Amino acid sequence: MKEQIYKIGFVIFLFSFLGCQNESKKIENMVTFAKVYGYVKYFHPSDEASQIDWEKFSIYGASQIDQCRTKEDIINTLNRLFKPIAPSITFAEDKTILDTELKDIIPENREQYVPVYWQHVGVSIGMDSKRSPYASWRINRDSAMGIKQLFEYEPKFGESVIKQVGDGIYCRIPIVLYGNKESTFPRADETRLEGLKEKLKDTTNAKVEDQYLRLGNMVNVFNVFQHFYPYFDVVEVDWEAELKNAIEQSYIDTSKFDHLATLRKFTATLQDGHISVSNKSLSKDYTPSIAWEWIENKLVVTKVAEYYDSIHVGDIVTHIDGKSSEEHFEETYSRISAATDGWLRYKARTQSLIGQEGSELNVVIEGKEHKLKRTTKPSYWLQKARFEKDVYKEIEPDIWYLNLDQIAMDTINKLLPQLEECKSIICDLRGYPKGNHGFIRHLLAIDDTTSVWMQRPKIVYPDQNKVVGYYKSNWIGSMTAKKPYLGDKNVVFITNGRAISYAESYMGYIEGYKLATIVGQPTAGTNGNVNLFSLPGGYKISWTGMKVVKHDGTQHHGIGVLPNIYVEKTIQGVKEGRDEFLEKALEVARGKND
Repeated sequence: MKEQIYKIGFVIFLFSFLGCQNESKKIENMVTFAKVYGYVKYFHPSDEASQIDWEKFSIYGASQIDQCRTKEDIINTLNRLFKPIAPSITFAEDKTILDTELKDIIPENREQYVPVYWQHVGVSIGMDSKRSPYASWRINRDSAMGIKQLFEYEPKFGESVIKQVGDGIYCRIPIVLYGNKESTFPRADETRLEGLKEKLKDTTNAKVEDQYLRLGNMVNVFNVFQHFYPYFDVVEVDWEAELKNAIEQSYIDTSKFDHLATLRKFTATLQDGHISVSNKSLSKDYTPSIAWEWIENKLVVTKVAEYYDSIHVGDIVTHIDGKSSEEHFEETYSRISAATDGWLRYKARTQSLIGQEGSELNVVIEGKEHKLKRTTKPSYWLQKARFEKDVYKEIEPDIWYLNLDQIAMDTINKLLPQLEECKSIICDLRGYPKGNHGFIRHLLAIDDTTSVWMQRPKIVYPDQNKVVGYYKSNWIGSMTAKKPYLGDKNVVFITNGRAISYAESYMGYIEGYKLATIVGQPTAGTNGNVNLFSLPGGYKISWTGMKVVKHDGTQHHGIGVLPNIYVEKTIQGVKEGRDEFLEKALEVARGKND
């Protein structure tokens, strides 16, 4: 009897072991496809590759690779997928085979041919942004025919991408081809190309419930960031390992909501505060009429609707939907891309409350259970808080307060006579400026001399190897000093982790030129023009497409603008309705802070 039980146990173990092996192999195969997909899409300059619908190709390609069981299957499938769009691509099990000279990409008569290759400033292929500072051109081809290069660099003819793309699988992809008025050389087999295009039509009606659409989306997302995300040098992430995790989860997911969560978790690892993953068909989010945040290591109610008469500002929340508050927030954090704790916590305040309209959030507050119905738009409390603040005010004799989140430049201009006569100015930038960066000019004693803190990468090679250089620029050309000069006042800036992007460009001048005493907490540590792309299924992803550094050339991403005087909220301060950041700024403005 025991022997029979052991045999049954061994059979169960064997099936489980083989199942895990097969699952792992499927994931590895999909990673192989993803790598080749990116190399051809962004760096192989053939006409055929530029004609293909890459979104449909990712879905179809995923469906084909998923059927592979052996290395021979994979290589044959890769050839069948990519040869019609990259006829000079080569796959091999022995890397030395790929080190031989490529002769089949040289036309017999080269007189009418010019070199064709990709140049990227950031990336624009497949991106949605209009009037974007980013660009991708096939030089000497298409609309770029006869137009000068994006930048002065030309890879040599014969240069190829030679990469290991899988276990014992290597590929060689030329990054320079010859082209004439008719086509790039060599031309693909027309029958095979048309056959592939017909196959792609079958993916037109693919839905998120189709696992190959989900897998194709992961392939696309991986490659956008693999080749063009500018912060891998300062962000600690094993991006290929995260791709494997995302692929594994994509096999498990079944719904639009599942896929949204996986996309968010995948991109959260990049620690980019500009990353937002959305889907309009799913964006019917609501929250209860309550706000909370972490203060003194406790989750504290900071706002609450009057009809919740048994919940008060300052109350402590210990449990949410059967989990501790800490556990609930860990899950929330895993779906938010943030470069700093300040931005992460700011976003999590709202994300931790969100759900479908009318659904309930079960919480324990001060030891009592409450059911909170989601009836409020997520932006309600933020907008309410914004308009509760003064736009500007002489807060005390000779001390003026400007709310840069609300005040227009025209209003500041009208206040200049009063500001010129006062002793101290408090500028509140716990948010996003209202187009009032011209105020900086009145704080500058000399014209701005910075010129290199915004940097768009020049890319010719994949995997961000050998980045050619950067287009370096200043903000809006330059900032010149303007009268009346207010830099001789006692100027105080309040900021925190909500200040991102444009707000950090603003604060960068305050920090870089030491134009004020900065009070509060670090900014979001995320700056640079946003890029945007769409995915099948209605998903959109925004992200940071350029590198931004501090005025002195040091790292900004993940650090932000740091305060001279750090301030933390207290639970007692929240209960009393005090603005402890403003209180500290007033101390400095009065000259009472050491």
